[in-house]
Amino acid sequence: MIVVGGGPAGSAAATFCAQRGLRVALFEHKKFPRHKVCGDLINPNCWPVLERLGAAEKIRALPRHDITGAVFTTPRGAVAEVKMNARAIRRSLFDLALLDHAKACGVTVFEGESAVNITATREVLTRERRYVALRCIIGADGRHSMVAKKTGLARDVTGRNGPIAFQAHFRAPATMDDRVQLHLFPGGYCGVVRVDAERVNLCIVTNREGARWHDDCEKLFARTVCQNPQFRSIGIVPEPLEPLQSAHPLRAAMNCPARDGVLLVGDALSVTEPFTGQGIFFALRTGELAARAICTGEDFASAVKSLYRARGRTNELLRRLMYRPRMAAAVIGALRRWPAAVRWLARNVTGD
Repeated sequence: MIVVGGGPAGSAAATFCAQRGLRVALFEHKKFPRHKVCGDLINPNCWPVLERLGAAEKIRALPRHDITGAVFTTPRGAVAEVKMNARAIRRSLFDLALLDHAKACGVTVFEGESAVNITATREVLTRERRYVALRCIIGADGRHSMVAKKTGLARDVTGRNGPIAFQAHFRAPATMDDRVQLHLFPGGYCGVVRVDAERVNLCIVTNREGARWHDDCEKLFARTVCQNPQFRSIGIVPEPLEPLQSAHPLRAAMNCPARDGVLLVGDALSVTEPFTGQGIFFALRTGELAARAICTGEDFASAVKSLYRARGRTNELLRRLMYRPRMAAAVIGALRRWPAAVRWLARNVTGD
């Protein structure tokens, strides 16, 4: 079988299949390690999947920063805090560890070899060669999935003019604590988390008006997240340690999960906005479900729809609040009066 894409979804799917005795080839168009637009937060509900994958100890050994909570703020000063336990790990390190684990489990990995087409006879064409999938093909090639497009599994993208994410690492100020911080501003929000002693991960999600200033980080800050005084008080200097990277769209209809021996996992199946850290969980879990469906004949489409129905409702509620600071302030006020609701929300998002 063939897996296209070497991120968490592709590596997990390939590893689970190899562990079940299948011969697996994985094609990844980039050389690892590589930078990836992400919040760098490993949600606690990832660990059971990583344990079943046999990679949990390798991931725990990576450089990380332990997270003890989350704080949400609005431009007018409303603040809500949630206790939680999570880890911040740079995606370049996380993804490399998973891909190396796949190799160790017997997956044949082709790095730097781009899959450019899928034929009706399950042939995967790269720029160099033609490969035949004797069993099936798993598309794990991200939000702009070639596999989904070439096999007719892609649905129309919604929100083409929707928000855009910009992400990079910045020098960590002394004021940065051990919490994930989500700061709302008119037109979007910002997530910031310490990933090690030297740096923080900062992701700004903004509308088209704010995105106009992406070539000048200082102006981007001024037009977006610095409208929130709580963010300004952190003291992050708008000088990224690497060029800002972008991601768009942040929201799209779920693609058709499977058809004629082709299955989609991770962002190739459904894009998840980064603010709850559930994107990596969905990637790992859909990779696991794909492997199980291939090996047991279970209905993959039903399994993933059930997964997103159970986990996606809170994501959608929070997503709506992120772009409505006034409504978010009202909800924050209500949560402060009902601590039990805060605990329920934290459990629902983290599975902790």
